[in-house]
Amino acid sequence: MSRVVRIQNDAAEIALTYGPTISEGIRTMHALLQKQKRCAFDAEAVRSVVREELESLQGY
Repeated sequence: MSRVVRIQNDAAEIALTYGPTISEGIRTMHALLQKQKRCAFDAEAVRSVVREELESLQGY
């Protein structure tokens, strides 16, 4: 299915840096963002683990 949409010129240029067509560039950017999301970590979760470990080491 095809759809005609308006995008800014700079957005088209950016998409074309990721693929041979705008559609392929958008798909590639989406895949990269999804991969980046999976690799992201929760800073608050890391802080709580470090805090718990420091508290457990205070007795030594």
